[in-house]
Amino acid sequence: MTSAGQVLQAHRDSLLRWTKPNPAPLLRWLRDAHVLSHDQYLSLLDRSPSNAVAAALEAVRGREEASRGFLEVLGEVQDFYCEELQAWVELHCRAPSLDQIPAPVPVVQEEAVPDSQLKPRLSVKQTNLRVPLIAHKKTLLNQTERLTSHSEEGGKVSNSHSHIEIRYTDLFVTEDNEEFESSQHEYFNLASRRARIYAHQACQRIRPCHLLSNQRATGRPPKRVKVKGIAGIGKSVAMQRIVYEWALGKTMREFVCVFDLRFRELNLVGGPVSLLGLLRSRFRYLAPVLPELLGSTGSILFILDGLDEFKHRLAWDSPDRDIGVDSEVPVSDLVVALVKGSLLPEASLILTTRPSTEAPRRFFQRCCVVLGFEEAQVNEYTSKFFKDTQVASRVYGYISGNDSLFVLSFIPLYCYIICTALAEFFAGGREDRHGDGGGDRDGSQSLELNPPRTVSEVYYCYLYTAIKHHALRGTAKNTASKSEVFSLVKAQLTSLGKLAYENLLRSKIMFERADLETFGLEPKEVRSTFLSQILVPVKEEKVEMFAFFHLTVQEHLAALYCAVNLSSPQHIIQGLEFWCFGDLLPSAAPPLLLAPDFHPDQTRVENLQMFTRFFMGVVRARMGDQLAGMEPDPLDKEDLLTQLGVWFQTQFKSRELANQTTLNLLHCLTELHVDEVTKVVAPEIKRLNLFKMKLSVVDCATLYYVLQFSPHRLDELNLGYSNIGNRGLHRLGPILHRCESLFLRYNCLDREAAILESAVLKSEDCQVKKLFMCGNSLGSEGVLELWPALEHNVTVEELYLDITGISERGTETMVKCLSRNSTLKTLTLVGNEIGEVGKDRLGELRRRRPELHIIGDFVDDLGLLQAYLDWVEEIRADRDQMDSVRNVDALQSVLKGLRVTGARGEGQNAQKAKELETKILQLLESSPELTADRR
Repeated sequence: MTSAGQVLQAHRDSLLRWTKPNPAPLLRWLRDAHVLSHDQYLSLLDRSPSNAVAAALEAVRGREEASRGFLEVLGEVQDFYCEELQAWVELHCRAPSLDQIPAPVPVVQEEAVPDSQLKPRLSVKQTNLRVPLIAHKKTLLNQTERLTSHSEEGGKVSNSHSHIEIRYTDLFVTEDNEEFESSQHEYFNLASRRARIYAHQACQRIRPCHLLSNQRATGRPPKRVKVKGIAGIGKSVAMQRIVYEWALGKTMREFVCVFDLRFRELNLVGGPVSLLGLLRSRFRYLAPVLPELLGSTGSILFILDGLDEFKHRLAWDSPDRDIGVDSEVPVSDLVVALVKGSLLPEASLILTTRPSTEAPRRFFQRCCVVLGFEEAQVNEYTSKFFKDTQVASRVYGYISGNDSLFVLSFIPLYCYIICTALAEFFAGGREDRHGDGGGDRDGSQSLELNPPRTVSEVYYCYLYTAIKHHALRGTAKNTASKSEVFSLVKAQLTSLGKLAYENLLRSKIMFERADLETFGLEPKEVRSTFLSQILVPVKEEKVEMFAFFHLTVQEHLAALYCAVNLSSPQHIIQGLEFWCFGDLLPSAAPPLLLAPDFHPDQTRVENLQMFTRFFMGVVRARMGDQLAGMEPDPLDKEDLLTQLGVWFQTQFKSRELANQTTLNLLHCLTELHVDEVTKVVAPEIKRLNLFKMKLSVVDCATLYYVLQFSPHRLDELNLGYSNIGNRGLHRLGPILHRCESLFLRYNCLDREAAILESAVLKSEDCQVKKLFMCGNSLGSEGVLELWPALEHNVTVEELYLDITGISERGTETMVKCLSRNSTLKTLTLVGNEIGEVGKDRLGELRRRRPELHIIGDFVDDLGLLQAYLDWVEEIRADRDQMDSVRNVDALQSVLKGLRVTGARGEGQNAQKAKELETKILQLLESSPELTADRR
């Protein structure tokens, strides 16, 4: 009797020949059947097709159970392969028991069967669909199994095409319930969104393959799903992964067919077109069966990727038209009909877009937002980027230890740019070339010998990595100074920067061949020069367009162009006025600032926030002679720094600045990073109100950098609802003692923050008078750190500890410590379950400190009740706040406190307490999905 292992080895050569054209389905199914381990699977994907299958056969040699599993998997995936393999499977894998496997028989060597003759195993009803559908799946596998990336190894830059299973890192996707418009740059808006979710939400993490899973409310899958995310966050790659998994037969198996359409391609449709005609031109091999497929729309999935790249206006509010699959209409009408469901309402659809492009949520049963990587995924990504595990570990350690890089790294394309920039320093790059003299020659020792630290430096290193090998190609040199390198590519970089800048003003990100030629760029150069890492060809079946590798690459090159070509400090100041505030007198402006036929009011300054930060970083590089070879005329550095100091000083002294503008100016100062300038500006900042500005740890580090140079106290630092967390608070630690009114409400702080704050209160230099810690998870352990700090503090007059998780234990040392304090005038402890013993201790404190106003119950203070009523109205108006689990918990704590004390008295306070209770109940009832697990 022949064993499974013997069968496999006897037919080894034939199996290799049959599976060589497309080993991916076999290998993936072997992994999922646990015939191969995950590590074995990934290692095989790096090999040539025949070697991969040969290694898989070798892995099961001598293991009968694994060999049986191999045969079973061949039976599952036979439809992906030729008729010879299918006939062999029927003979060797369909026996009632593998113990009855017949002895091997000779196999006649024949020519490979064409793809058109492959026959998948589908139901009898769909027999006529089998051949075209398996051809469709094989085509999709070929199109989606590789991710293109740029890499540098052995001193050479190359394009690599890594298998999607190797390079793909899963994304953090969650339900999106935001309906407000934001005026922020999309990156900063996303950072705010992430801060809210990480800090507060018990959000449902959704894997891309589960976008069409059943909804909690209805128990049924949604028909229309919108996925939004900023540029570079991974939307298109996630869709590529979905298509790949479906073609493998691993996910979304309820769909008979998936049609993936890109808006870049739809831009090319000139006249009216029917859905049938569109699909016939895109999927020619499906043409004979399209009418039948579209007649069974419940099992069809459309993926429409990149709405933000669609050039046509979409009339979402127009009346529904009677459009059939053969109705010829403008392609924009076709898109609207598909999304709204007036065409093929039973079909499923996933639409991806950037946040800046409107697609009304009323047409979608599920709206999701892609938030990029989490910390574990950043680590995973670096491990996949660098094959050397030690290098990967060191790079990840450097990223996680640098606030600026770490916060950026959650966006996949940022992570790629960071890894590429750091490869020079950690992967046998500059670490091994410290003695080449380049740093000394250019006077840029810091960036020659040390990895980049700021965002601008990362992009500078990425750009320099991209251009240096091109500049040295064809020469005998292995090294050259920066000035030599930049001088060789000056013309191309200038043209590229001008293209980037003028189209950034117009919010244009996609370019045709004619656009490139207008700016003196040859499209053929995109593949043959360093431009391949900057300006990427976007090739669909019928067209070639171009886009910058990432929006931030466009912004950085635009900043480089302006920083190099603005010839005087006065022109640089005029640029800042325009970019930060939209103030520009065209007749007096240098021609470079405005594109031809362009008016300043066409640009939204909030879209230029990242650009302005890059600009200041590049100005710093220019002053440090790191752009030698690019700049036409030297700058008067001393004059420039003087004028920059006066300009920034004037903004903080004389303007009424919006919160986001304030933060952006602080970041510009940080990117410039010239202490002499910052020392001039900081004293003008008397108060800083960033209430509800969701701040990252980089933002906090920026605040510290600037405010450390202020010689006086800060009247107010309001960081309420900023979600800075313990890490952000630590960055601010050295300046907190100088804040007279310090608002830290709802900032995801815990006992660690209480320890830090207690040190602030113990400081001899402490100037804090009002301290708001409401809504943080300090707990009893945290507040027990604060009481002793207050015992000898002589500055704090008001302390707010509402809803901070204090129990009876947290009041143990309160009376002893606060009895000895002589300056505290107001103490608020509402919303804490301190128990009867805790209340008795409050009573004792009142007797010992009669002048201390203690608010232990909501009905004790009318002003407090009104403040909470205002807060409830804020939450009602901002649904994202209601989606915050932390706010739900806080509301329920308030509700519990009101029910305990609300019955006392019948005056105005009692009426307000009843009104507050009613409004909280209404609010909680409006979000049952969030409160269900807390009742």
